Amino acid sequence: MRISGRIFLAAVLTGLFTGLFVSSAEEFFSRDGTLGGIEALATFIPFPLLAALFVSIGLRQRHIIRRMVGVAYLTLMIPLLGIGMGGANVFQQMVGGLVGGVFWGLLFAIDLKKLIKET
Repeated sequence: MRISGRIFLAAVLTGLFTGLFVSSAEEFFSRDGTLGGIEALATFIPFPLLAALFVSIGLRQRHIIRRMVGVAYLTLMIPLLGIGMGGANVFQQMVGGLVGGVFWGLLFAIDLKKLIKET
């Protein structure tokens, strides 16, 4: 089994930036105490996509953009929504995004072609 280090690093950074962007947008849009409707759509749709785009462009690896979009939205769904419902601050959601990026990054970084050839 072989794990691509560059894809894993990109996934970890994508998770970290997803946590940062989403939590910052939640703080900005929920000044009145609620986050619903258009505010939620403006938070949860574009910001994970922006995190994936920034990481893939920043690392100059445009061919991994699909994987990073997957990591960003999976990180949003599993750790970040749960942490966000608990009323976490920006730092806690960044750590949650980092953990989600590590977990989902391992799944996306494993080279399945080499794994199939070994068995």
